[in-house]
Amino acid sequence: MNYGTSPAIRPAAYMMTIAVIAFAAVCGAAQFWRTDLNPIDVPLSIYLTGPGGAYVRMTYYLMGVALIFFAAGAYRATHRSQRSGLALVLFAASGVLLPIVAATELFKGTPHESVAGLVHGLCAQATFLMLSFGMLLLSSRWRRDPRLHAGRYLGLSLAWLATGVLWLQTFMRTLPHGLMQKLLIVLILLWLAWAARQMLRAARSRYASL
Repeated sequence: MNYGTSPAIRPAAYMMTIAVIAFAAVCGAAQFWRTDLNPIDVPLSIYLTGPGGAYVRMTYYLMGVALIFFAAGAYRATHRSQRSGLALVLFAASGVLLPIVAATELFKGTPHESVAGLVHGLCAQATFLMLSFGMLLLSSRWRRDPRLHAGRYLGLSLAWLATGVLWLQTFMRTLPHGLMQKLLIVLILLWLAWAARQMLRAARSRYASL
């Protein structure tokens, strides 16, 4: 068979599903418990410190691990003729960088704050860029995969919407930064949830190698 084995795919899909739910629940709740912050203007990174910041950081760490497993699982779930080593690297690298994004916020108020702020900004932008490109690439490959092409238009639409919001936020600085960033994150989470469902569908397929 030209597919990876189901045991290599299903755990990655379940882990990503759990990570998406945890990230959405905790970071969504943070918009309400942080009454001192304006959710329209303030980006999500501000919630990494202060009241409840530890919970938000934990979801970043969890998502980072889930992205690394997702990268390998998605690669294995894809037909060999459609596999992309670049997509594998993009998602895995995003998983490595996301915990760094969270950890650098802990250096606020220390002598290393300026360096940590620079690293935070670079890692955050790199994570968004790699995720958006990886989403587009994987969605395009899955369109031609017999096990993963179901719902292909939804996946590709979410990937393009996320990419559009990313570049809109980059070039139109007058838009509310917090709102645009959170919209981008919501679109990425929706795409990851869609991709995890696709992987579970592939793992259950009778064409999976056992």
